Amino acid sequence: MNFRVILLFIVFFSLFFLKSNQNFAQYNEIGVQFGISRYKGELSQHSFDTKFIHLAGGVFFRHNWNRHWSYFAELNFGKVSGDDARSTSEFEQNRNLNFSSSIIDFTPGIEFNFLPFETGNSAYAFTPYIFTGLSIFKFNPKSEGVELQPLGTEGQGLPGRPKPYSRISMAIPVGGGIKVSVGQNVGIGLQVSAHRAYSDYVDDVSTTYPDLNQLRASHGAEAAYFSDPGVFNDSIPDYPVYEGKQRGTPTDKDWYLFCTFSLWVRLTSYQKEHCKPFKRRRY
Repeated sequence: MNFRVILLFIVFFSLFFLKSNQNFAQYNEIGVQFGISRYKGELSQHSFDTKFIHLAGGVFFRHNWNRHWSYFAELNFGKVSGDDARSTSEFEQNRNLNFSSSIIDFTPGIEFNFLPFETGNSAYAFTPYIFTGLSIFKFNPKSEGVELQPLGTEGQGLPGRPKPYSRISMAIPVGGGIKVSVGQNVGIGLQVSAHRAYSDYVDDVSTTYPDLNQLRASHGAEAAYFSDPGVFNDSIPDYPVYEGKQRGTPTDKDWYLFCTFSLWVRLTSYQKEHCKPFKRRRY
């Protein structure tokens, strides 16, 4: 499904059910989540490929406005990687690039429950849900244990080439899952989230090859090697001029994905709130 269509779908439900916020049943939750992470980009083209899967985990806080709407803030830790050597594409095999990077992701956002849901209330104990928000994430692509951003592998900082990219960027998350209340104050869930990054350098690959001779003279032999391992040989006095040849696809931004199982605790007991004498609760 097109990314813009997904966002319009979420906005439609937001507007359609906005008046439900008049029905208050507010409470807070804290939880943990753990699962897997992976990425989609120049070095791994498919969103649901089973290659390059890594462990991930995080913590979150959620405030429930009512049984349909909540806002949350979560902090996730994961890893992403890719390797041309495992590709079936001849172009990618000849390019012969690889990377890995840790991901630290902070995401505040809004959730919508399709069914009324309240942790601790057996009458509203299950729902599928969707969410979106805004992510801020930190990444640091490496190859063979060497940090790639300082090397300027695409000639960053050279005359006529892009500026060095930042290792902190933003992303738009879109995802969903299911929630289940399993006790008086405990809930569990399964969630999948896809984060469309505003950076195309999560994998250190985006545009075109620089002049390797100029790159070696300015940034050193290591920079030239990680720019194009397929042709690098430090004994060569002059490289062929590959400047401007395709290395990545700058119009197709990188994605990182989390699939996690979550466990949370309601901070205020449903039974205690429900049984308070003369307490007025509106749903």
